Amino acid sequence: MRQFRFSLSFLILSSLSFILVLTWVLLSLISFKTAENDLLQQKSDKARILLASFVAVVPPVLADIPQSAAGALAQRLAREEEFIGLTVVGRDGRPAYALGNTEAREGRLAQTLASGAESVWFLEGKGAISRYAPLVVQGKTIGAARLDLSLKGEKRMLAQSRHLFMAYFTLDFLLLLAVGSFFLSRFIVVPVRKLLAATERIGTGDFSQRASVPGGREIAELADAFNTMVDALRTKQEEASRHVRSLERTNRELQAAREETLRSEKMASVGLLAAGTAHEIGTPLAAIMGYAALLGEELAADPEKADYLRRIGQDAERIDRIVRDLLNYARPVDGATETIDAATLVAATVEMLQRQGVFKLIDVQLRADAGLSPLQADYHQLQQVLINLLINARDAMPDGGRLEVRIAAGEFVPPVVSGELAVVGGRRKSDFGGAFRTPFAAGDETVTCVRIEVADTGAGIPPEHLGRIFDPFFTTKEPGKGTGLGLAISARIIDSFGGRITVESAAGHGSRFVVWLPVTLGEG
Repeated sequence: MRQFRFSLSFLILSSLSFILVLTWVLLSLISFKTAENDLLQQKSDKARILLASFVAVVPPVLADIPQSAAGALAQRLAREEEFIGLTVVGRDGRPAYALGNTEAREGRLAQTLASGAESVWFLEGKGAISRYAPLVVQGKTIGAARLDLSLKGEKRMLAQSRHLFMAYFTLDFLLLLAVGSFFLSRFIVVPVRKLLAATERIGTGDFSQRASVPGGREIAELADAFNTMVDALRTKQEEASRHVRSLERTNRELQAAREETLRSEKMASVGLLAAGTAHEIGTPLAAIMGYAALLGEELAADPEKADYLRRIGQDAERIDRIVRDLLNYARPVDGATETIDAATLVAATVEMLQRQGVFKLIDVQLRADAGLSPLQADYHQLQQVLINLLINARDAMPDGGRLEVRIAAGEFVPPVVSGELAVVGGRRKSDFGGAFRTPFAAGDETVTCVRIEVADTGAGIPPEHLGRIFDPFFTTKEPGKGTGLGLAISARIIDSFGGRITVESAAGHGSRFVVWLPVTLGEG
């Protein structure tokens, strides 16, 4: 689970807000305390002046205060909103005159009488200030006076100042946040986001990104470092790509060398097998062919038996050719070429296999175009290719099906696409591990050919087997039902004719083998 983190804007603005609030608290404490002290000092000075004015007109006899100018002044003061009370005591500390709320606080008055000095006292809980002064007549202290004034007005002024300060602070706080957010977004957040977006694109493999972002010197240095990193990564990627391509090329070369080695080993094995087979089969096969010839002379008058003997001789000769083909695969030799009509050869081969009962439960359809060019090839080798292809098609349809054999003229242009099945290989020399060696239809070259198609409706060739079907000894048949040499020999034979075998297959839709034989070789 990805860890939750606050955004950079939130963290910076939160820090800025905390600093602003802390600054306001400190400033408000200092400002309010200073303002409060100033107001109290002003109030104390005012009380001192008022009390001094009263003391200055107090008569020598304190009992005469109500009828004197001091009494009139006291009455005038009593009409002020801030006035609380005025108390005058005599030399003995007894009250001589009182006006308003005269709460008894004789202790302070006694101290004033004793010291003969003025003093001030703030009553915090009552929101008032008391000013004390001695009454001196002709150098003698005859009493003391106390003036009490209310501080409600000053508290009201302080409250108004606090509200005004709070309003200014709120406005200033919002303005600072707005301006701070704008500049923060423009010079920090936006550049960082651009760098982040560029980093994400680089993460997808796009090394063409260049960071060009606004901001201060540090942001610019970060962008330059980012661009330097991208250049280094691009260089490293190019080097890695070159190394990978080199390794891939080397691996392909090693794989080709390995396949060539395996092919050579298989060819050597085929050579040994062919040599042993020729030695073991040659003698009894020669005897069979000799006895068949002798019986043929004796049974010449019996056409039916003579025909059987003729067929025995032909099949024995075919066995002999197969043994020689094994030798030729391991040690290829040029066959005896002759002018061949492809349609006649295919028809004869299909008829021979039908008579042997090869195509039971199979609907064989043979089509041949008229006017086909003759071919220069070895008759028996080409027939062996056709037999291999036809028998493989038969084996692909054990429960029956349809076998189509067609001979037609065609233009070979790589890649060959029939429109019905997916072409899987057989166009280039490198197909099927290099089973074909002779040059054929290089690039976009067009080659005029006779094409022999063998198409079945079997299960098709599994994709994982397509690249190995022409390998010697590779077979998907059950043991004892195939040696894996049929298609390998066929590929070698067609390659010796300068042609190609292409293979088209789709799972569940059968396979189509097409033999392409260039007619240009037979026109000289």
